[in-house]
Amino acid sequence: MASTLEVGAQERTYEESALRLDSGLGGLRIFRGVSDSLVLSIGTVRRVDVAALVASSPKAVSEAKVFEGNYRQGVWTAAAGLAVWAAAFGIDHIGTNHPVPFGITATTMVLVTYGAMRIDTAKRALSKAIWWYNRDLKR
Repeated sequence: MASTLEVGAQERTYEESALRLDSGLGGLRIFRGVSDSLVLSIGTVRRVDVAALVASSPKAVSEAKVFEGNYRQGVWTAAAGLAVWAAAFGIDHIGTNHPVPFGITATTMVLVTYGAMRIDTAKRALSKAIWWYNRDLKR
């Protein structure tokens, strides 16, 4: 797959090949060229191969691997923290109203913070991967 992408990228102009990152509530998406065609939609459930998308640039590939190693793990860790806190909060409020124990609150804060840090690392790496890929395109 990488060789097909590389050959295709070399045959197109910069305007047709350059990548752009878009993010929103639906996750991250990567678009290609002036036609703004969606080439990759990044979610939390299935793995994506960003490295294959930017295979023509070695520096972009290394940044893409940082993204791939951090994004899903960060999202799942933060979600686990929120789920634990929500479950404890819900269970605690079924009977008499007692505050959520500090240990659970601290644990969830650590999970959410760690997850957010991994997501931030991943997004920065993805931005760099796209930049390196675009920089290395033939003009």
